[in-house]
Amino acid sequence: MPIAKIAALGSTRKMLGFSRQTLEFEGATIADLLRQLPTRDGGSLYDSLVCDGKLRSDFAIVVDGLSLKAGELDKELRGGEEIVTLAIIRSLAGG
Repeated sequence: MPIAKIAALGSTRKMLGFSRQTLEFEGATIADLLRQLPTRDGGSLYDSLVCDGKLRSDFAIVVDGLSLKAGELDKELRGGEEIVTLAIIRSLAGG
């Protein structure tokens, strides 16, 4: 089984209850990994970050320093990758 190093920042840290963890997981894709990360509310990180099979626009996943696009959840993991999850804060213009 592959091993991934997970860093959860901001609201994803609050969802998961940890900031860093090394995890052995079943499967081979980012989506598989997210489905195996339980959140404090009893769901999975996949349930919280994904809508209609794509990464929600208010979250980001970075794999070994490269940001994933919304439709790249089927990206294969070899094992040993560093994966960072975080919420994106968008600034609002106004006056």
